[in-house]
Amino acid sequence: MRCFWAIIVAAFATSVTAQEAAELFVARATLTDLQKPSFQEKREYCGYLGYDATGAMVATDPVAGDNASCSAAFPRNIAVTATYHTHGDFNVDYFNEVPSIVDIEGDAEFYMNGYVATPGGRLWYVDTRAKKIHQVCGLSCLPQAKGFRAGNDGDIAEEYTFDGLRAKLE
Repeated sequence: MRCFWAIIVAAFATSVTAQEAAELFVARATLTDLQKPSFQEKREYCGYLGYDATGAMVATDPVAGDNASCSAAFPRNIAVTATYHTHGDFNVDYFNEVPSIVDIEGDAEFYMNGYVATPGGRLWYVDTRAKKIHQVCGLSCLPQAKGFRAGNDGDIAEEYTFDGLRAKLE
C-alpha cells in the first residue's frame, strides 16, 4: 500500500493525470510480479495495459516470449493505453538496462506508449508522442536478477531521446 501512495503523491507533484497514475500503478505491479519468472525462465513476458468494460485500469495476461523478444496479440476486450514487457534475465552480451530499438519502434508503429522492466530492476517509460524514454525508477526499484552486474552497459542516463538511445546502442 505504501507504493500506491508514493505513486499518488508523485502524480500530484508532477501534474500526472489520474489515468497516468493508474496506468503506472498497474504497470509497476504487473512487471514486479513478472520479474522472477522472467529471470528464472530466461525469457521476456509482455502484454497490454488498458481500461476494461467497467472502466478499471487492467493488464492483460502476460504472454511468454523468448530470450530477446515477445509478441502479444492485440486484445479486443480492453481499451489499450500502453504495452508492457520484461527484458528477461541478465545477459552479459546484451544491452539489458535500456529499452531496445525494437521495443521503441514496436510501440511507435502503433502510436502506443510502453513500459519496460530490466534485469537491474529499472522501470522505463517509452513516450512515443514526445519521442523520449525515461526511467520511472532506477536500479532495484523492481526485483533484480541474481546475476545482474551493474555497469555492464556503461553509464545509463535517466532519460533519452529516441535518436539519443539509438546512438548509444549502435
